[in-house]
Amino acid sequence: MSAMDDCYYGVDFTTTQKDNGMTSTPPVFGTTWRPLPLLAMHGIALLLVLSFISPTGFELWRQLDSAIFFSLNGSLADGGQWAWIWAWANTRYKDMLLALVMLAFLIFPGMGFQRSQLQQALVGFLALMLIMLPIRYFFYEFSKELDLSGPSPSITLAPAYLLTELFPDISAKDASSRSFPGDHATVLLLWAAYLLMNKRCVGSYLAAALAALMILPRLVGGAHWFSDVAVGGFAVALPVLAWAFYSPLVYQLTRWLEKPFLPLFRLTGRLPLIGQLPFFKGDSR
Repeated sequence: MSAMDDCYYGVDFTTTQKDNGMTSTPPVFGTTWRPLPLLAMHGIALLLVLSFISPTGFELWRQLDSAIFFSLNGSLADGGQWAWIWAWANTRYKDMLLALVMLAFLIFPGMGFQRSQLQQALVGFLALMLIMLPIRYFFYEFSKELDLSGPSPSITLAPAYLLTELFPDISAKDASSRSFPGDHATVLLLWAAYLLMNKRCVGSYLAAALAALMILPRLVGGAHWFSDVAVGGFAVALPVLAWAFYSPLVYQLTRWLEKPFLPLFRLTGRLPLIGQLPFFKGDSR
């Protein structure tokens, strides 16, 4: 076992058992009910939403949002190389590259998962996304009903330095008619927390740092308020993570989803070169 595999598990999983001489794969999610942290994470999400709904709380959030926007977006005032970097950081090309990096953390060992966990880890992330979708939809509709999902700061505040005006030839995202909650940030939060709560090691801490860095472009460009992430992103991500790590339900969903995926993995693993990737070798060595 490599040094990067020797990491601290952040969740109380069931003990790995042996079956027919083979060591079973450690689960990537919680396998038992843990009511206190389950309720605590829902409580934190609820408090964030309540703080945003109340008139006083909303005003405080907007004061913080505005201060952060003027500080970050104001750094683009002089244009130049600095603004050019942030313009490209707000394009779909960066998003596609980021998706590949996120995938790499799930299909290579030592980045947060053991080699024997990789196939389960990839399917597990798909399970997280499936659970997120209805929660996100409900929260978006709830926000729309209460008129919480308004235009982004680049549309609302002035002065605002728009990346699309500074660099017309770059298709940068720097505005949104309805910016709350932040979908981009929610996915990043789920991905980073998935690795970090499963296994605390260099790879998972790197994922957390990368997620924080990749949330910044939308804030710098003005496509999102800070509260879109701090309230909207966490209010969606926390309940999903609570059910994933403090109940056995998402673990059972992952095991169910694995059944149709495992034959596909075996078939893909027969391809030349691709089959040599650690992802297709189910041992933990």
